[in-house]
Amino acid sequence: MGSIRQRLVLSIGVLGFASGLPNVLLNDTLSAWLSDLGFKPTDIGLFSLITLPYGLKLLWAPLLDRYPAPGFAWLGLRRGWIALFCALLAIGFGVLAWVGPMDANSSIFPAIIAGLAIAVLSASLDAAVDAHRTASASGGEEGPAASAFVLGYRVAFVSIGAAVLMLHAKIALLFGPVGDPVARALAWRLAIAVGGSTMLLGIGGALLAPEPSQLRRPETLAAAVFQPFISFWRSLGKRVAIVFFVALLFRLPDLLGNKMTMPFLRQEMGFEIAEIGTIRQLLGFTMAIIGAVVGGVCVKRWGLFWSLVVFGILQVASNGGYLVLAATGKSIPVFAGVVVVENLCNGLVSAAFVAYFMTLCEPRFAAAQYAILSGLMYLAGAIVGAVSGFLVTQYGYSGFFILSIVVGIPPLLALPWAMPQRSQGNSLQNPA
Repeated sequence: MGSIRQRLVLSIGVLGFASGLPNVLLNDTLSAWLSDLGFKPTDIGLFSLITLPYGLKLLWAPLLDRYPAPGFAWLGLRRGWIALFCALLAIGFGVLAWVGPMDANSSIFPAIIAGLAIAVLSASLDAAVDAHRTASASGGEEGPAASAFVLGYRVAFVSIGAAVLMLHAKIALLFGPVGDPVARALAWRLAIAVGGSTMLLGIGGALLAPEPSQLRRPETLAAAVFQPFISFWRSLGKRVAIVFFVALLFRLPDLLGNKMTMPFLRQEMGFEIAEIGTIRQLLGFTMAIIGAVVGGVCVKRWGLFWSLVVFGILQVASNGGYLVLAATGKSIPVFAGVVVVENLCNGLVSAAFVAYFMTLCEPRFAAAQYAILSGLMYLAGAIVGAVSGFLVTQYGYSGFFILSIVVGIPPLLALPWAMPQRSQGNSLQNPA
């Protein structure tokens, strides 16, 4: 049993990498690309709309519960979809690199189309990975599985996300002299293409991952579409509305704050791309890993409810670090301190919130149910992110980060009424 569990945890980590890579390339890397070329914060904020598929994936996630992946059915229901989406994403990033902007006057429409296609594929991959993890790790293993997933997710941020930012200036020298705008744009294109090609590692993760045993597919497409909602109602009753409210807003402080972090650091504070990559991605990665591991242990020992409460408060408070940075001005030590606190808290809350979603889902409908919950979370982030640039223009960066703190308070207050009632050892303790 030990070797099977180790294989499962390892595969979940690799699949976490595959899920995290498109996220970091579509958000941090693309935001850095646009910021470096001189696009306005309002334009960068509107570009967040390409991530809407993460919030709408519940519309097609039932198909992943019902039908096998074309050409990959031999891998099983869950692993087949994972392998297919990883292969298509590698191609998608190559296309984005080809059509990406060369300067602030370039048409951004081709990049929007490519980015939207990548977001659809990435959201679908997330649904398949989430379903596999939920069906494979249960009965008290939600905490370790969530930690492994967040660990792999964060590895993507440092191994690719940080490397792109740290090496961008050196890559640009391959195409022209220092400061050449064409060389800098070409370096972004090459970085996106090479980084995106590592999506192929996800296929290896699919091969390594054990297919959930005795997984019974919904008999009809109608059952795949409607039964997930019926299952939620049976287990949660009238509290389902509160659960959806928490899913919608609990992670919004982090999702909203991240939309304008890159233009804030690059354009407002004047940090260099390499400095941002070294501190925010490399140092931040280390702290997020610590947070993810500690978070998984705490879910196991403290119970899910108290882990969510404590880590949720820390998540909200951590955004205050950017208020300190805005007040002190450009400072490497202050920036490093902000990143340490933010990413430690983010790792903690990520592990707990992934475990929370896992406990709410029925393995048979895991793709659809997890897509509903995580879709609400990302939908809020995409919609609010689209207006984030306008919020910065209206209230300034300090006002924006204060708002990112305030939006996290209501879901914290609603937590006692949003917890699952069924017992799975110590992991679901709650006072409701």
